[in-house]
This record gives sequence, C-alpha cells and structure tokens, in this order.
Amino acid sequence: MKRPENDRPFWFPSDENAKAYPQLVDDFYVDVAIVGGGIVGLTAAHLLAGTGKSVAVLEARQVGQQATGRSTAKVTSQHGPRYDRLIRDIGRDGARIYAQANEQAVGKIRTLVETLQLDCGLKPMAAFVYGETEDEASSLRKEAEAASSLDLPASFVTEVDLPFRVTGAVRFDGQAQFDPYRYLLGLAEVVSREGMLFEKTRVTDVEQGEPCIVKTDGGLVTADQVIVATQMPIVNDGFFYAKAFPFAHPIVAAPMPAGHLLDGMFINVGSPTHSLRSAERDGKTYLIAAGGEFKTGVTKDEIAMVGDLQTFLETTFGVENLSHAWINEDFRPMDDLPFVGRASSSKPNFFVAVGFDAWGITQSTVAAGIIVDLILERANEAAAIFDATRLPLMNGGPTFVSENVKTGMRLVGDRLLKQRVERIGNIAAGQGGIVELDGEQLAVIKDDQGVVSALSAVCTHLGCIVGWNEVDRTWDCPCHGSRFDSQGQVISGPAVSPLEAREIGAVPRKIGRRG
Repeated sequence: MKRPENDRPFWFPSDENAKAYPQLVDDFYVDVAIVGGGIVGLTAAHLLAGTGKSVAVLEARQVGQQATGRSTAKVTSQHGPRYDRLIRDIGRDGARIYAQANEQAVGKIRTLVETLQLDCGLKPMAAFVYGETEDEASSLRKEAEAASSLDLPASFVTEVDLPFRVTGAVRFDGQAQFDPYRYLLGLAEVVSREGMLFEKTRVTDVEQGEPCIVKTDGGLVTADQVIVATQMPIVNDGFFYAKAFPFAHPIVAAPMPAGHLLDGMFINVGSPTHSLRSAERDGKTYLIAAGGEFKTGVTKDEIAMVGDLQTFLETTFGVENLSHAWINEDFRPMDDLPFVGRASSSKPNFFVAVGFDAWGITQSTVAAGIIVDLILERANEAAAIFDATRLPLMNGGPTFVSENVKTGMRLVGDRLLKQRVERIGNIAAGQGGIVELDGEQLAVIKDDQGVVSALSAVCTHLGCIVGWNEVDRTWDCPCHGSRFDSQGQVISGPAVSPLEAREIGAVPRKIGRRG
C-alpha cells in the first residue's frame, strides 16, 4: 500500500495535548463503576450522575482513542440495507423499536451537544445508501418502503451527487456527522466534573456480587453495579466472544480533490463496501472513506481491502495521496442486534454492551440509555429486543454455529498445524510476521533499521495465533478480536494481559505470515 502522510486516525491530534485524567492508585467505593471511556461509558456516566448516582469511569488507555475515535462518525439511524431484513427477521414491531431507538439517539446526541456545549463540529447531513446496478436499485426501493413504514425519514431517490453512476439510493433526512474524538473529549470533561474519570487504568477482572469488586492494575473499586462498556467485554460472563464476531475495515482521509463536493454521507449496498463523508479541518475539506471488511488479523485480506479502497478513490475522485490511513474493528452479532443489558440473568447488577456492527455512534447511545434505565428500574422499550441474555435461536443460530466452527478451524490450523511458513526474507523493514522457533510461534517485528524483536504469538485471551496489522502495525487476533501494540501491550480486549516478550538470538530461517 502507499503509506499516508500520517499513520494516526484523522480525528486524533498530532500534538498529544488533550487533557489527561489521573491513573487510579487507590481503593474506593462508588455506586456504579463503568469500564471503558467510549460513548456507552461516558454517556451512561453522565446520565447516571444526573440522577444522583456516584459514578467512576475506568479507561484502560486514553479517552477517545479506541473504537469511537477510529470510526467515520456518522450520526444516523441509516444502518445500511437493514430495515427490510429486520422486519422479516424480528417482525414489524421489533424493527420499529430498533428504528425509533436509533432515530431518537440521533436527537439525543444533538441535545447533548447543544446543552453541554460540546465542540465537536456536529453538522446536519443527509445519509444515503446507494446502488450501482438495477438489481441493487430494486432492493433499495424495498428498503426505502420498509424504513418509511417504520416512521423513519426515508425516501427512494434516483439523483445522487456522486462522481459516478448511481442507479438509486435510500435517503435519510435529519441525520448528522461530527468529530468523534472531540465529542468524547467534551463528554469526558463533563463526566470528570460530575463524577470520577481515570485513564491508563486497566481493569483485569470483575467479581460479581453484592457489591461487585472491580480489579484494576492500580487498585480495587467496590460498586453496587458495574457496566463493562469495552468493545468486547473483558470478562467471560455471557460468552459474548462466541456470539459477536470480529471484523475490520480500512479508513482513510485525503484532502478533497478540486472540483468535488460531498453533500451527504454515503455507503453502497454492494460489496466491497465504500463509505464516504467529508470533514473540515484548518479551513480545508477532507474526504473520509471506509473500505470493505476483512477478518481481523488476516494480513492478505487487509492488504486487498486497502488496495481496493485506494483504487476506488483514485478512479472516482482522483485521489492520489492519502493524508491518513488506519484500521477500525467492530463486532457483528449473530442476529444483527446488539447485546445490551444484564450479562447474565443470575447477575442483575452486571451490565454489558457489545455488537454494534459498525454503527456504534447511535447504537452506543441507545445502549447507554437501556443500561441506565435498567439500573434505575425504568421501562425501556428497546431493552427486550437488545436483551444480552437472549439465545441464538432461528435468526442467529446458523451464524452462531458457522462462526464458531471457523474459529475452531483457525485455532487448529494456526496453533496446531502451524500453516503458511515461509522465509524470513519476506518480512519488509517496518513489518511483522509469525516465526516458528524451537517449536514455539513468535510474533516478530523487523524495525525500519532491520532489527528484529519478538513476542509470543499466542493471544492471551484463549490462545489463538495473532496476525500482523500492516496499516496500524499492531498484532490482532482473528478469533475474538483482541488487539496488541507492537510491544505486546493490550489495545483492546477481550484479552487483558499483554503478549509475553521473547528473546530471539540468531535470526530464524523461516517465517509464517498470518493470512
């Protein structure tokens, strides 16, 4: 791939001057402990603080620099071609609940921005899902009818302002876009005044009980209720890693080429996916584009999707050079609906939110509201369809089985059969791959000067072999989505422990590259 000018997500500041919050170094009690400083965690913290609850948010890294801050940040109830399918799968009433919960989340975000004066560049913008063939246009007509029947602001249109032929599109009015990083920084500032907010505080376990004990690398937090608001729960309760499955997609930014405007947010109905929006920075307009999905940690598929996205932007917008490129990860639930609420029916004071399927801006806001209402024992219409304790029945059963079979096959193929071994000379400077040395698989990086360093390649969650992320230069687990930085430190779970460092003497003769 062509290396961009900046290897950080577009939204992140280059000067690292964001306000820092303290690291936990002591034990204390709080009404509600929240693990994770993304939209779910910070929104729930703010809503709970407003009811008089004492709240503490525990963020393992830094606010805004996880999944939310790496997204395209479309504030929309338009989640691709979804509503016609939802009506078939869960019935019209269930689809209406999903639709209205997400549409209300758009309004909730707008209200939070206005009332809390969050400086995040929130901008009204229509959202489109478009087709490029007659068959796709036909399916989108049905999608528009389905969405409109659920009282969403949807219509079918044939005129779309894009620099290539479009056969038709579903248009959602009254939507918005914003800067996700600045949105979270603003929420964090509010939450730090209303309660407690800790950064660089990694939660390693949660003991459920009355009360619960949250174990961190800096102290113990005792709480009546605990919300685990990490992208994938870092505890095994509910076995959500077997019900929501990791995938990733590339996202890039580039200065908007001369002669092009982007009046709307766009995503295609075909495959591979191409998602588009614009953003403003320092008086300049940028094009933000996301590409097709691939299995987390599968290097060859990552490279293919990055290449497809670059080719698409070159041929349609004339983009020659990227300013930013990064990879974002999400989890697809077995039946298209997030898991939100109590992790287990036997543990009424322990809550999770997982499986937003790349539409986490509104879904996270919905999830925060559901969990807050459950804690406060208030009715919430969406709680039943998002119920985290539901079983993989008709709609989700086949996906549940097939995805877990694939995970088992990958565990056997990568861990036991040690597939795809090739020579170490295939590792370029600045890249990594999997080496077998003395019967052990190692995650090896060759830095820009050619110096080799090594870690255990065994994911500390359940023992799968990690794969090299060529864009972010991280180690990602294809089985359950854990991510580790180049030094082996956990970026995101379900893993909570780092990859173990390994000493490597003479350079091994062979290397196996994931993917």
